[in-house]
Amino acid sequence: MNSLPGDLFARRLRQERERLGISQAELARRIAEILGTNVDPSAVTRIEQQIRAVRLDEAVAAAKALDVPLALLVADDHEAESEAQLQQYLADLALAQREWEKSRLEVLRITRAIQALGGSAELQARIDPRLMDSIDARVPLEDETEEPGPTSPSA
Repeated sequence: MNSLPGDLFARRLRQERERLGISQAELARRIAEILGTNVDPSAVTRIEQQIRAVRLDEAVAAAKALDVPLALLVADDHEAESEAQLQQYLADLALAQREWEKSRLEVLRITRAIQALGGSAELQARIDPRLMDSIDARVPLEDETEEPGPTSPSA
């Protein structure tokens, strides 16, 4: 298929927007924020439908708003497209891993706090024993001085 760059851009713009699950109006808002100008949502619709040509500054802003390389939106080379997609997925994975580690440490902090309070008979009576066992299993013993490190989500 010998598509023109504008055709490729329109198709890939829509694909990436839908991949992120954002509306044309939201994309227009993001582009407008980057450009510092007003962008009507119908402009995105017309660009995606190939009724309106995209300006270079809009194309750059759209790629930034979608957090993808501009080359991904205009490349006719499937290998380059795959490489750009792989790089994006790797960046997404690294971000997800950082967020997961942050959440894991927060769970550990909260379970330690609950465990510390667990000695009172009143709290013991209010907490389901299975939950307390789960908390105890999650929190290392006090004499374990090793700082918790990254673990896999499946661990």
